Amino acid sequence: MFRRSGRRRDARGAGWEALARELELTPGDDLAGRLPDQLGLGPGEVAPVYTLARPGQPRLVLFDQARERVGPTGRVEGLRTCVLVRAEPGVSLVSVRVTERLGRAMELIEAGRTGSVRVDTGDDPVFDGRLAAYARDVAGARSLLTRPVREALYRLLCSGPPAAGPDGLPVRGRVAPVVVIGGRNVLLTLEEPEPVGFERLAAAAADMLGLYAALAAAAALAAATDDGRGDRP
Repeated sequence: MFRRSGRRRDARGAGWEALARELELTPGDDLAGRLPDQLGLGPGEVAPVYTLARPGQPRLVLFDQARERVGPTGRVEGLRTCVLVRAEPGVSLVSVRVTERLGRAMELIEAGRTGSVRVDTGDDPVFDGRLAAYARDVAGARSLLTRPVREALYRLLCSGPPAAGPDGLPVRGRVAPVVVIGGRNVLLTLEEPEPVGFERLAAAAADMLGLYAALAAAAALAAATDDGRGDRP
């Protein structure tokens, strides 16, 4: 369980400032009030927010969100850390949600909650065995799940211990990381018993930019194939 004492907040803020210097990020406080609604994150203070924006490139946004959950022992405070890559206007990606597999029952709940179905790649048993992709447009989702995209997703979502135990149920106290793709946004959410470390966050930011590049290439290839100008792998 994570408790946000004043000392821990100060240490967290110093860590964010050091990461901002390393990655050449700038404060994005103007986004804090809009991000929860735009990304469907639910209630919880968003702070701090840091961004990296360069002409002709997708915008990188990193931030923490305070979370409060009600559990068997009462209210539990937590901290969600997010990495968002927002594409230039005109880009529109098929909506896909990817997370760790949590057993058949949990998959049915997830699919029912979002009105989607689980999408198997059909040719990557390692990916299909550890990760679950959910989408309404199955063909569109499969066209995005190219090998480079799958490799990037595996790095982002499988760097920690499995979210499910041997019984397929979620491990207590652990929330599975999630990547949500759709429209102009590619969002990674990380929520763990302890705040996400900044070394891992820096690696996740790099992997998210790599994921976006792979998704953009896959979307371009799918569009070319649909126009009769290319062949899907």
